[in-house]
Amino acid sequence: MEKSALYDNIIYLFNRHWDDELSDEKEERLQEKYDNLVNEYGWEVVFEAINRFMRTECLDGESACNFAHMYWGYNCYDPKNIVCPYYFLGYLFYRMNLEPWKYDAVDIMDGLVKDLLSTENDKSHNPFWNADYIPEKDPDIIAEVEKLRRAEHDEP
Repeated sequence: MEKSALYDNIIYLFNRHWDDELSDEKEERLQEKYDNLVNEYGWEVVFEAINRFMRTECLDGESACNFAHMYWGYNCYDPKNIVCPYYFLGYLFYRMNLEPWKYDAVDIMDGLVKDLLSTENDKSHNPFWNADYIPEKDPDIIAEVEKLRRAEHDEP
């Protein structure tokens, strides 16, 4: 399978609403399809396609929230390692304008932040362990959001 076929499969997997009612069999088939893509291409290549989908198809808070749920649903966050988690998370927070509560996305975003930024030895980025940590106030997430805002205003 070539990369365009991979991207077509990512579109197929992610281009639905996260809380669509699916039978257990359908959910299992979708998860199996995702898992097979990771096995065939490797996590890094699949993540590249997922990130491309997110940045080209998720252009508002609602679609970013939906994407976050789908990403979580396919277990993309575990045990994979994203080289630039702030770059990835920053895009989602950017589309939600640092206001995930407006999209009923606080829980999903807190979960993604916890899983992408926390380690067993460092739980400072874990909003479930560290009550003082608020992802929307994380200077590194804010810096990524600001980069995207500046880039958006620099475009003709």
